[in-house]
Amino acid sequence: MSEANDRLQHHLIRILIYGLALVPRRVMARIAIPLGSLWYRIDRHHRAIATDNMSRAFHGEVDAADIPGRVKANFIQLTTAALEMPSLLKLNRDNLDTYVTFSGSQHLKAALSRGKGVLFLSAHLGNWELMALATALKFDFQCHLLVRPLDFSPMDRVLTDIRCRTGNKVLDKIRSAGVIRKLLGENEVLGMMLDQSASWYDGVYVPFFGRTACTHKGFGLFALRYDPTVLPLFNIRQADGRYKITFDPPVTLQRSGNVNRDLLENTAAFNRIIEKHIRMAPDNWLWVHRRWRPKEIPTSARKKMAALSL
Repeated sequence: MSEANDRLQHHLIRILIYGLALVPRRVMARIAIPLGSLWYRIDRHHRAIATDNMSRAFHGEVDAADIPGRVKANFIQLTTAALEMPSLLKLNRDNLDTYVTFSGSQHLKAALSRGKGVLFLSAHLGNWELMALATALKFDFQCHLLVRPLDFSPMDRVLTDIRCRTGNKVLDKIRSAGVIRKLLGENEVLGMMLDQSASWYDGVYVPFFGRTACTHKGFGLFALRYDPTVLPLFNIRQADGRYKITFDPPVTLQRSGNVNRDLLENTAAFNRIIEKHIRMAPDNWLWVHRRWRPKEIPTSARKKMAALSL
């Protein structure tokens, strides 16, 4: 893509997003129902992924006949979250309460007072972009968001502008390891989504919904090396259209002295926390993501997994 085309596409996307921001959120929520239903009907590929993921995750817990309806509800919620993106440009202190409510804020205050930095443990649940903006706005701090940049740079720049509009900063999670120690040492706040599939060399193999999932190991390594407060942070859409943002109590890390084992134990614990919140509102999670990708597990990883089960 030429630089001129890149600038043009970026400009056009900005015009579209700012134009859609004029549409009230409640209208967007109504539009999301037919659009999400249409997406469910025509996108066989992602419907199959979501159906397989949800069927396996809730095998023996949910009647198979109920899975299609749950998957359709998931498509509608994901569409709702996407259509809500432009409205984030209007988020401010005066209207914050019309977007979100908060629970467990005492855990955040205690974590910040500890003075060793905070690592938010989170997932692609509810409206995660709104959660990051609203939390920083409500409690008046800057969160450094560890993300993977989008492949389409014009959209990535627009999304970065939205993510940073309440003071947050975006860090490339692949290239920022050297910065993280400094930030945590300065009692800064970092957030990372830990619910996406990792390549074998970037992850560890631990259970998630009863199945082995390759999970990014960076979060667990940062937690063990730098001793920040690991604070679960999640959000779920409520019946009134607002999102309830919840801070769980901090995670007590396993520290046996065996780094490999501790990394496995802690990452498995992180997955259990994420799973707990997904179960509270299954339609709010990103089931269209191939979280459990079929691939050969290296022998070294299998040995670590065996040690975890001892």
